[in-house]
Amino acid sequence: MLLVNGCDDQNGPTVECAEDMAHMMRAAGKEHLLTRIEYPDAGHLIEPPYSPHVRATKFIKNGTREAVIMLWGGQTKPHADAQEDSWSKILAFLQEHLYSTQNPKAKM
Repeated sequence: MLLVNGCDDQNGPTVECAEDMAHMMRAAGKEHLLTRIEYPDAGHLIEPPYSPHVRATKFIKNGTREAVIMLWGGQTKPHADAQEDSWSKILAFLQEHLYSTQNPKAKM
């Protein structure tokens, strides 16, 4: 499992959730199956590189016309750097775990 976290996530406690997942994996003796990548000043939406950085989004709730602001967090430059860096790491992770002929569990 690969977890990519922005440590400036304003949408939810994703860093704490990742720590909880790591603790549960460790307790189950499966810590070796977890890879974590954290970016200190990145926000919630770490998307493919060169996607625009959006710190907040305004939604209109269905039926009520009430406006809701969702905060995503992140600083522009570190967030953009995280998107670029994480993309290559995500692709490498997928290549290794899904397509590698040296990995006996690949393609299962």
